[in-house]
Amino acid sequence: MNWLKNWMIALGMLWSWCAPMTGQALAVESAYGAPVEYEVKAAFVHNFTKFIEWPPEAFENENSPIRLGILGEGPINGPLLAIYGKEVQNRKLEISRVRIGGDLRKYHIIFVNPSEKTRARSILHTLKGSGILTIGDMPGFAEQCGIINFYLESGKVRFEINIGASQREKLQVSSRLLRLARIVSSQCD
Repeated sequence: MNWLKNWMIALGMLWSWCAPMTGQALAVESAYGAPVEYEVKAAFVHNFTKFIEWPPEAFENENSPIRLGILGEGPINGPLLAIYGKEVQNRKLEISRVRIGGDLRKYHIIFVNPSEKTRARSILHTLKGSGILTIGDMPGFAEQCGIINFYLESGKVRFEINIGASQREKLQVSSRLLRLARIVSSQCD
């Protein structure tokens, strides 16, 4: 039981450390196992919302929540659902699981799990022009015009941003966030 308490304290410290997104990539050593990697990625998703500006018409009013839809199955689903209700830009985060064929355009963010890898291009084409921030966790997602994609480099969680895709969706990405990302270029008409 003591190990659980220590693990929870360490996880809390990890959360508070990566929450401000100080510009350092967070190490995900194999000794921690996969769950920590996904806790870190969920923390990054939470922080991304602090550095993205949606057009005013994306929200019904100034109190409307930021809606995040999780598409597909993956180990990040639990950690993403755990950030439900957090406040960002004076808005609450509302997070739910979504399915292909559902009304994806009512969301501000769609996280595409690797389980949707074979349909990623089709999903991104469907969301084209919707003003939705698309985030993925699979090779080639940003090149296919996803806006943000996670990858691991030397055991560290990193992310890349496709600026053309963000401009197509009329999303303004803070230069502070861009400085931390690997920039991906691809034609996103």
